[in-house]
Amino acid sequence: MRRFVLVVIAVTLLSGSTVQAASYQKTNGTIVDPIVSFDNHNTHSYSGPNLEPHANLIGADLYYAELDYADLTGANLEGANLSNAGLRDAYLTYATLTYADLTNTTLTYAYLTYAELGGANLTHANLHAATLTGADLTNADLTYADLTYATLTHATLTHATLTNADLY
Repeated sequence: MRRFVLVVIAVTLLSGSTVQAASYQKTNGTIVDPIVSFDNHNTHSYSGPNLEPHANLIGADLYYAELDYADLTGANLEGANLSNAGLRDAYLTYATLTYADLTNTTLTYAYLTYAELGGANLTHANLHAATLTGADLTNADLTYADLTYATLTHATLTHATLTNADLY
């Protein structure tokens, strides 16, 4: 009996100290749990709300998160740190990314239609073939960004910094 009590106490202590990892929803509805770190393929340290359409993720720290095919349609990622993250083929349509750090982020083939990117840092971001139709990039920093084959139809680029950006 005493051994059973010790085992129960040990399990309770271990489970009580475990940090709950967050998940993200892919564009096909699949849930990825836990989020993986892009740089070392281990569990990412982010433990906030799950990443899903229309989620409130203001200021989320998703540095180096591997979020390929994430469905973040309409999510609020204002001021979030997504630097060095992988968001290939992600759905960010109508997402709010104002003042977000997207430095070195991979957004190839991502859907950023009508996304709010005002003041966002997209320095060295890879937006190859991304769809930015109607996106607001007012005051965004796109220095050295790769925008080759990106769709910028009706995008607002007022006061955006495009120094050495590749727009071919």
